[in-house]
Amino acid sequence: MNEIDISYADFRRVDLNLLVAFDALLQERHVGHAAERLFIGQPAMSHALARLRELFDDELFVRTGKRMEPTARALALGQRVRAWLGQGADFLMREAAFDPATAKGLIRVAIPDVLETRLLPPLVAMLRSQAPGVSLRTQLRDVTHVLGALDADDVDIAIVAADLPLQSWHHGKHLMSQGFKCIYSPEQLTLPRQLSLKKLATLDHVGSSHRGESGSVVDQLFEQHGLKRRVVASVASFNTMLATVRRAPVVAIQPCGQGDLHNMDGLVVEPLKTSPPLVLGIHMLWHARHQRQPLHEHVRGLIDAIAHQQVFDRQRGRAR
Repeated sequence: MNEIDISYADFRRVDLNLLVAFDALLQERHVGHAAERLFIGQPAMSHALARLRELFDDELFVRTGKRMEPTARALALGQRVRAWLGQGADFLMREAAFDPATAKGLIRVAIPDVLETRLLPPLVAMLRSQAPGVSLRTQLRDVTHVLGALDADDVDIAIVAADLPLQSWHHGKHLMSQGFKCIYSPEQLTLPRQLSLKKLATLDHVGSSHRGESGSVVDQLFEQHGLKRRVVASVASFNTMLATVRRAPVVAIQPCGQGDLHNMDGLVVEPLKTSPPLVLGIHMLWHARHQRQPLHEHVRGLIDAIAHQQVFDRQRGRAR
């Protein structure tokens, strides 16, 4: 693109509405008719003509009987003004309706691995059916770096299990809330059902890293009751956590719903019942620059629908 040296100061003295009035006068050759075309009064149109004459230092339109005939200067300006207005109309035109079937693009999603297991398979299936030209790329981000990644445009959408300090340019939507469960192997530990926090505080724990704030939320719960849990290992993979629980006398506290698609045969999975209940919020976040971008809106809508359906299915399953 060629660089154009624009003097912005020159535009400060020009009301671009005058060009609209000029074009209407050139088309109608009549002050009253031009005023009707612009839905303004005839005095306002006469005032606009006076300002145009001052702006271009030319009479522009000369009364001849009932008509206003353009001067040579007006005729010379006419085509250029109409072309400019045409470009402006194109510029102001609304975008064509978004069609997922013809959409193309890449959406980058930062998401913890367990939430990826839950949300991404149905999302990919929907996109292949509705928008085959759209690709997904997921990445694991520490929750403390998620907002920075959104700001730097390194990711388009972030799904987190944490309440982050959002700025005015961040947008978010709550996807679901989940309680917690305790997981352990009966071959490694013999424990009573309905474990209390006091009993859990005496046990060794395997914790999760790169999973939002689930670990610290659990730790805060213990601290609120004057307790402290003992985390002897912290792992990044849910599969590794399960393997550790199977092989060592440790317990894991994880959000309900996480691990639903994993093989937990032979393990004890007990809901963590506390007062008040410990609840983890899962949120979808994005930057304001993408708020009205059609493809981003479409993908966010799909993610929201998937989360809503999973909550519904879980509630229906509990009701049976």
